[in-house]
Amino acid sequence: MGNYQNLEITALIFCLKSDRKRQSFRFILPIMPASASESVLAKFENLMGAPIDEWNTEELRKLGDEAVDKARANKETDLLSDHDLSRGLELRAIFLRNMGDYDAAKNDYVEALGLMSSTSNADEGIGRVCAGMAHTHEMSGDTDQAKSFYQRAIAAFERLTPPAVLDIADISNNLAFIYEADDDFDKAETFLLAASKAYHETLGPEHEKTAVLYNNVGTLYFKAEHDDRAKEMHNLSLESRTTIFGDIHVETAQSHGNLALVLVREGEVDKAREHFDKALKGFETDLKVSRDDYEIVAANYRDVLESLKDNKAVKGLDKRLKKHKS
Repeated sequence: MGNYQNLEITALIFCLKSDRKRQSFRFILPIMPASASESVLAKFENLMGAPIDEWNTEELRKLGDEAVDKARANKETDLLSDHDLSRGLELRAIFLRNMGDYDAAKNDYVEALGLMSSTSNADEGIGRVCAGMAHTHEMSGDTDQAKSFYQRAIAAFERLTPPAVLDIADISNNLAFIYEADDDFDKAETFLLAASKAYHETLGPEHEKTAVLYNNVGTLYFKAEHDDRAKEMHNLSLESRTTIFGDIHVETAQSHGNLALVLVREGEVDKAREHFDKALKGFETDLKVSRDDYEIVAANYRDVLESLKDNKAVKGLDKRLKKHKS
């Protein structure tokens, strides 16, 4: 998840990388009354709630097909089958998307959206399905369609009473990623600041998601070379994460690493070295989950040390990396 920045320091150019985190949209399914197809659907939904790496894909594929087929067959006699069918289609779409079968996932989302659009009080479900469809388009490389469906999801969540503020913030964060990739920094900034404001006001500054948004805004400003703003946001992220997790932690490490990049570009290399070191220490507490970020920060740090011709420090870093080699 690195963003590559060419930074000129002491007449040398380095490829420095900074980290972003994408907020995960929360696919929360509504509780429906029991019906003829509920037992299969309930089992499918329950198993889908497990972590992806624990999925039994063959079992889930069979259950998903069975739940959808039963609900479709019962449409003529069971008034609840439209609800069951839309739920089954939505769940199966999530499964198919995670299996990389994007076309099949899109077909299920389209059918689910059609069913929901023909009923009243369905904005929550429409918002979820549009967000799921957007994510599927994004994963398959169609960012224009992703933008369109994310906007439709936001509109649906805004129609709720009260509006689903945090879901809108999650989606705004994801939209910002797309606009940033298009180098449309103004729109990316608009969506990120809106998301950051929502988390700050709803969850408070000392919440993990708020810290993530501070980090993402800081990384956008870093890419746009607004270093003062980048430093401010990364300091806010670091402050929040230090309060939540402590100074040496994999989450806090990301903020240390990103702040170090800003400081290097501003010429505050001694301070940057302190943050690089804390970033590495934080990632080293759990390299199983932070290996990629650890190696990115280590590469950045090494480039800086080489630019300073601090051969002793370079050797020390290489020794450290060898010790923690996977």
